[in-house]
Amino acid sequence: MDYILLGVLAAMILLLVSQNRKRRKESEKLLSSLTEGAKVMLHSGIKGSIVAIDGDDLVVETTPGVKLTVVKQAVRSVEAATEGN
Repeated sequence: MDYILLGVLAAMILLLVSQNRKRRKESEKLLSSLTEGAKVMLHSGIKGSIVAIDGDDLVVETTPGVKLTVVKQAVRSVEAATEGN
């Protein structure tokens, strides 16, 4: 009986570890794909376009003339890169 319980516990731990690893890979892929001109949504719900990338910081223009400096990890999703920028 104890072996079954330990087996189930081990399976649950392996499942959690693999899901965490997959989520981390997706996050790293998203952050490495950021380019100037891309439309992004931040975790706070703010939407804007990336104007500049400086190391771990991004300058995001939310409305014309309003620029925010945020860390890359604040990006929740990328919509698309605009052409012509």
